[in-house]
This record gives sequence, C-alpha cells and structure tokens, in this order.
Amino acid sequence: MHLIGEKGIDAVTMKEIAALSGGPIASVYQYFPNKSAIIAMLYDRYVDQTRLIVSKTITSISSAADALDATDTMFDVYYNNLRQNPSTQDLLNAIQADKALADRDIDETRYQADSFYDATEQFIPEQMRDAYRRTLFLMFHMASATLRLALMVPEKEGEVIVAQFKAITRAQATYYFEGKFPTSI
Repeated sequence: MHLIGEKGIDAVTMKEIAALSGGPIASVYQYFPNKSAIIAMLYDRYVDQTRLIVSKTITSISSAADALDATDTMFDVYYNNLRQNPSTQDLLNAIQADKALADRDIDETRYQADSFYDATEQFIPEQMRDAYRRTLFLMFHMASATLRLALMVPEKEGEVIVAQFKAITRAQATYYFEGKFPTSI
C-alpha cells in the first residue's frame, strides 16, 4: 500500500515490491504470481476493514432513528478512512479495472447492504421490504462511487458532494422508515 500511495498501482513493479519486502523477487512470485494477486490480497484487507465499519455501525441500531443516523455515521467513517489513506483510492480504481475483482466488489456491496437490511428490516413496513432491499444495494454501490468522486476533486468540492449524497440517502431512508419523504433536506 505504501508503494501504491507513492506511485500509483500502474507504476508499481513486482521488482519494487520485492525490494520493499527485503527479499528476492522469486519469493514474491512464490506467494503472488502477478500484481493482480497482490491487488486481490489488498482488496481482502480492505473488505475486512469495511465490514468492520458496517458491523460496528449496525450493532448500535435499535430504532428507525438510529438507522437513519447510522447511514450518516457509516458514510462519514468510511470517507474519513479513505481520506486518511489515499492509496486506497488507487486500490479501489484497480478493483474496478479488474473484472474478477469488480465482480467480487459487487458481491461485497450486496453483502454489506444485506447486513444493513437485516439490522433494519424490522423498521420497514412489510410491503416495502423488497424495494427497501433493492434500494440499499443501490445506495451502498452509489456510496462507493460517490466516495471515489469526492476524493478525486478538490477537498472542499468533495465535502459538498459528500453532504449532498448524505442528504439524498437520508431522504430515501426517511421514506422507508417514516413512509414519506422529508419536507426539507
């Protein structure tokens, strides 16, 4: 991740990774046959961190109001983690560029959305639950894209993008939790 943050994924070579690890390049190839395998391992670490954020957030949900607040909290923690670790941005871009990892990322997004759904479905009228589940999947996916965009533009503009996305998410969640859209955002 250090090299990725310094040079970007495309510019990092297996030789540099071996040099940083302090061993011969053959040792690196023994564990990672190519750069994609390294990216996959880094993605697994990223998934673990992201699941921890979701898990910690959903354990505090005991009401619809908590669920509304959880959407903001989860997004803020995730955004701040990415802002503090800029190399993760390159990792996320590399994941989207690799078909197998992009498919895994979609599966992971679904897993996280389903985890949030399981923690909050009790607050949703039964006739709205299928639509709510689909909306969560879409919102979780859009959250990732929104964060990538917010990190690519100047910080002030990124903060506006984040605030706008959180307002949209809150309005959508309010619709499901309260049966109506908020009168003001």
